[in-house]
Amino acid sequence: MTLKGILMSRPVVGAAVSATLILAACSSGGGGETTPSPTSTESPEAAAAVDVTATEYSFAVPGEVAGGVVQMRFTNTGGYPHEFAFARIEEGKTEADVKAVIESGEEPPEWAEDVAGVPALSPGQSVAITRTLEPGSYVFLCFFPDPEGTPHAALGMYELFTIAGDSGAALPEPDATITATDAGLEVPDLPSGEQTVEFENGGTEPHELALVVFEPGKGIKDVDGWIEGGYPGEPPVTFLGGMQTIPAGESVFLSMDFEPAVEYTALDFTTNSRETFTVS
Repeated sequence: MTLKGILMSRPVVGAAVSATLILAACSSGGGGETTPSPTSTESPEAAAAVDVTATEYSFAVPGEVAGGVVQMRFTNTGGYPHEFAFARIEEGKTEADVKAVIESGEEPPEWAEDVAGVPALSPGQSVAITRTLEPGSYVFLCFFPDPEGTPHAALGMYELFTIAGDSGAALPEPDATITATDAGLEVPDLPSGEQTVEFENGGTEPHELALVVFEPGKGIKDVDGWIEGGYPGEPPVTFLGGMQTIPAGESVFLSMDFEPAVEYTALDFTTNSRETFTVS
């Protein structure tokens, strides 16, 4: 499958994959408990980071996470790219229910709501996301294909957990804001180093953000061929995460380390937008 296909066409719970899809798994049109653009971020304390890791072929996440303002630090400790597709499921649904839907290959059931997770992360990469999440039952899934083309979720890469209570934490004060509009992405000048960037959907439709670094002379077609060919040789891209599709008027906060002299590319497949930038 293509990168756009993996990112845009993956179901919330179900098995389908592609390279243009993997960057685009972001655009499933999911909503959920993302964060309305704040009028104030003043609060006594910031959210403590909850570590979520991915490897072949499993996630590690605490069984229970405090709700309200939540910061999750996503890390790929495996040897292949992974995503953190994210769904809220109805109370009472179990791992067996999720497994049955994945194995059936059917459309996502009504009891699973896409709440937008983190798109592709390359091995060794990490990104922190801060957002508001309501109490309930949730599941992480990965629909990237293995070298033979089987979606990781079909190999058991999904993990259920619970969000309960309220952390009492505050949303962060962003260092900069990347805005998605219906016309494209607006990326400001960014300094190097650890930055907290608000990703704001300023449009009237759902939008996404995928951050990547292409190797010199490489592009999405090269990434498609690399994924479809079973990941031969050196990767033509480094996947840095971002945020899968969020509704209009909502925001999430990304914290990551930006390196000077690196050419970053921000992608939104919902509008086929692409912005290339470097940091000072």
